[in-house]
Amino acid sequence: MEYHNENFNGEYDFRSRIHQGWTVAEHLHEYSEFLYCVGGEGCVTVNGREILLKAGQFVWIPPNYTHRLHFEAAQVVCAVFSNDLIPLFFRAARGRYFCPSATEAEELADVMADFYRLTKEDFLTVSGYLNLICAKAAKEEAFASEAHTDSILYQKIITYLSQHYAEDLSLAEVAKRFGYNEKYLSHALHTLTGIHFRQLLAHYRVSEARKLLEKDPQKDITAIAAECGFSAQNTFHRAFRSITGMTPSAYRKLYCRS
Repeated sequence: MEYHNENFNGEYDFRSRIHQGWTVAEHLHEYSEFLYCVGGEGCVTVNGREILLKAGQFVWIPPNYTHRLHFEAAQVVCAVFSNDLIPLFFRAARGRYFCPSATEAEELADVMADFYRLTKEDFLTVSGYLNLICAKAAKEEAFASEAHTDSILYQKIITYLSQHYAEDLSLAEVAKRFGYNEKYLSHALHTLTGIHFRQLLAHYRVSEARKLLEKDPQKDITAIAAECGFSAQNTFHRAFRSITGMTPSAYRKLYCRS
């Protein structure tokens, strides 16, 4: 599984494209996403559950849900966007697990037809459209308040990691917090994502380190590592290089905004 680091930390950020014959390996990111099938049909697998998407249907994928896409014989619009464009959706969810499914989009046909032409500069229109789409999704699709499946368990853990990655976390502590056996939790996470707890945690920590390296060219790299939850410099450098392909200092030189 891949963590899509480009989909994080945006303010009113938005990208939308139309794809033909498209596949994407399993991944996750901090942005929300929706897929609208224009023609043909394909599958999206969300948190281990396969969803068939036919022409005229869409699926809404909240942040930090693992998903992979199989649209070899379909034309599909994909939009990814920062969550500040849809705050009322998260208020409506009230911490419940949202269960994505294929939703008919007939009444939103005009919105869908126009969507892939928009850019982040159209943020007022984008926000309005997205709220119409997520209102439809929230009305037609299910919320689950209790964790009865591995997918819901996984989402609880991912959400917790995304909020507490800078703390001194261990699998044993997280398992105890949520009332699960440590071995069961480890197996469930690996089955759903293909990677282990420590790798997931490292992705969130390195993601935050990237933000800080880009934002402040003067901030000490040792301090950044500690702020992101790395207790040792060699662990930070090893994780950062494994995920980004370069050292923190090389990354800063390449991407620093100043």
